Amino acid sequence: MNATFSIPGHLAYGGDEPNPSRPAGQDILDAVYNTVHGYPGGVTALAARMGIPVNTLTHKANPNTTTHQPNPRELIAMQAFSGNFAVLHAMAEALGHTCTLATPDQSGADPVEALMRLHSAFADYVRATADAVREGEGAVTGNQVRRADYAAQEVIAAVGHVMALLRGRMRKAPQT
Repeated sequence: MNATFSIPGHLAYGGDEPNPSRPAGQDILDAVYNTVHGYPGGVTALAARMGIPVNTLTHKANPNTTTHQPNPRELIAMQAFSGNFAVLHAMAEALGHTCTLATPDQSGADPVEALMRLHSAFADYVRATADAVREGEGAVTGNQVRRADYAAQEVIAAVGHVMALLRGRMRKAPQT
């Protein structure tokens, strides 16, 4: 037997913090449906931007349709045009991964510069979290959480850049 309950948004999230952009645990097919039908102007407007017939997009977004499914290029287009990346997050979640926005590498392939940028990003993250917990009496604001989240994503991106730089500088395996 399943039970459900609802928590009003103003109780689940801080008064100044918006609801999450993607409900936790959202199914991939539901994410496609919500992305298509949540687009400003609806399915008609998104289909026009994607360059496909409205009926085709409607069928592909229907979670009950098994014969029409969006292909990978269409999934990318619908997310790029809508700015809603719920499908990407649902796919990553289904595979046991997470997604973060990646900041482009600014180090110019210089390993010392990449390490300095990593440490600078980590310092910004520490500063953002320290400011949040130091100020007030335990009440962290939505702005403080967003600042720390942004800094955390910058750290993750910087780690990725350093790892990419290291992988790019690996010696070739000896030929046997």
